Amino acid sequence: MSARFAGALALLCACSGGKPRTPVADDARHTPPPPAHDGATPAPTGAGDLQVRVEWKNVPLAARASPGRTPCDTPRAPAVAPTTTWGVPGAAVFVEGAATKDAGESRVVLAACALAPRVSTGSSLVIASAMDRPARVTITKLGDVAHLDALRPGGTRTVQLPIAGHAVGIAVEPGGVYQLATDAKEPELAWFVAGAAFVSEAAGEITVAGVPAGPHAVRAWLPAAQKLGKGSATVVANDLTPVTIDLAAP
Repeated sequence: MSARFAGALALLCACSGGKPRTPVADDARHTPPPPAHDGATPAPTGAGDLQVRVEWKNVPLAARASPGRTPCDTPRAPAVAPTTTWGVPGAAVFVEGAATKDAGESRVVLAACALAPRVSTGSSLVIASAMDRPARVTITKLGDVAHLDALRPGGTRTVQLPIAGHAVGIAVEPGGVYQLATDAKEPELAWFVAGAAFVSEAAGEITVAGVPAGPHAVRAWLPAAQKLGKGSATVVANDLTPVTIDLAAP
């Protein structure tokens, strides 16, 4: 090999060795890094069922006793009629964010000088008579469901019920809370909620289906005893979440 050719070859090798190498893509060994986590917790999705138990342990005897008799000589209803395990039936239950089907018409009947049911909910109200004499029922708006702890009597109207079987439809405002009263000197009372509410059943419980997953405020209102209980529950999708609202809590 000539000295000139050997020098040219050495120069070519030196130049080639100094050039940067182009990286070769290899998906099997070079996966993209995961996206950065911004610290936010993803919102829960789906829906579950919420079982609400309304409870009042050791209800005072005075609240459980009948306060006397009606003009029909029937016992007046006590403020609260707890179960043997202190469950409270007949309480209005409110679950924040829970969708409710249109409850439609609520029918309150005056019979034996008392109104039944004592607590009802719906989008409209009808008062009917089962009395054997003419009677009157007064209706007073107390406020709205957003302010159950600050209800105050407002305007009052009177409904005449001339004969048994007579029924009168009452105009109500959505979200309104109303008190109904008989025409006795010591009237029997009932309450109606024109909004998204439920009423605890005989065992003091109610199950609300299809509640969106996540945290929800829960309230239970027992108007006859002027009790309002508050709590919260975190609903888990596709599961039953229990919560107890204690009316004895301060």
